[in-house]
Amino acid sequence: MRSNLLITGGLGYVGSFTAKNYLKKTKKKSLVIDNLSRGNIFAKKYSNSKIFDVSNKNVKKIIDNNKINTILHLASYTCVRESIKNKSRYLKNFRSQINFIKNIKDSHVKYFIFSSSLSVFDKNKFKKNLAPYSMYKLRIEKYLKKISSKNFKIIVLRYPNIIGSDPKGTLGEKNNFISRIVPLFYRNIIRKKKNILYYDHKDKVYPSRNYMHVEDIARINLKVISNIRKFKNNYQIFNIMNKKEYTNFEVMNFLSKILKIKPTFELRKIDKKESINQLFKSRDDIFKIIKYKPKYTNLKKILKTNVKWFKKIY
Repeated sequence: MRSNLLITGGLGYVGSFTAKNYLKKTKKKSLVIDNLSRGNIFAKKYSNSKIFDVSNKNVKKIIDNNKINTILHLASYTCVRESIKNKSRYLKNFRSQINFIKNIKDSHVKYFIFSSSLSVFDKNKFKKNLAPYSMYKLRIEKYLKKISSKNFKIIVLRYPNIIGSDPKGTLGEKNNFISRIVPLFYRNIIRKKKNILYYDHKDKVYPSRNYMHVEDIARINLKVISNIRKFKNNYQIFNIMNKKEYTNFEVMNFLSKILKIKPTFELRKIDKKESINQLFKSRDDIFKIIKYKPKYTNLKKILKTNVKWFKKIY
C-alpha cells in the first residue's frame, strides 16, 4: 500500500480488525488515534497508537509530521438505540467529528474515507425520521460533499450491521451487551430472558437486516485504500452489504441452536418493515472497483465466531 495512513478509532471494533489486517498485509503498523472510550487496549499491539480524541488540537500536527495523505475515519459512537436514549452524547460526538474534519481539511490529506451507515435508508430512500446516530451520519455525508475537491477527495462507505469475531477467538467487539442486537440476544438466551421481536402485522413479516463479518469490512477498507487512485470523482458513496438479509427471528434462532438453549421471546407490533433490498447496484460497483468478494456469507457461521468470543469475555 502506497498511502501514508491514519485510522481514527483504530482501537475500536472495526478499527482494530483493520489495523490487524494492515499489519498482516504490509508488515508495518498503521498510525492510529483513539480515545479508548469504546476501544480495546489489547488491540494496541497491531498499530502505533496515540490515545486522545480526534478533536485534540495536536491531531493536525501528527498528520503533518507523518505526512498522512489518507485517513480512514472510524472514530464515532455507533449505536442507533443508544443515540435515541442519549441524544446529547451523539450531538457532542457529531460536533467533535465536524471540528476534526475542519481541522485536517487543509493538511497533507488527499483522501478521506468516511464510515457511514445503511441506517440512513429505508426501502432505498432516505428515512424521514432518523435516529440521532443516523441523522448525524447523513449530516456529515452532506458536509463532506460540500467541501470535497480534487485535493480533498471523499469516499463514503455505508456499512451494514457489523458482526462476528476473529475465528480463533483472539479479537472481537469490546463489551457491548446492551446496544447491539447479536450480543443482546446472546445474553438474553443464556440468561433465559425474553428477547423482544418486532413484527409487521399488516405484511406478516419480521423486519430484516443486512449483516457482514467484521473481517470482511476490514478487508474492504484496506482494498479501498490500496485502490484509492481508481476512485476518480471528488465525492463518492458506496453501500457495503451482503446480498442476503436476515430477520431478527432468524438471528435469534441461529444463536439458540449454536448455544443449544431454547429461546423465549415476545412479539411487538410495528407499523411497517424496514428493508434495504434495493441497494445492490452501489454494492456491486465498489466490489468491481476493488475486486473483492465477501468471504463470510453464511450467517450461522459468522454467529459461531461471535459466540466463541462472547464465551471468552462474558
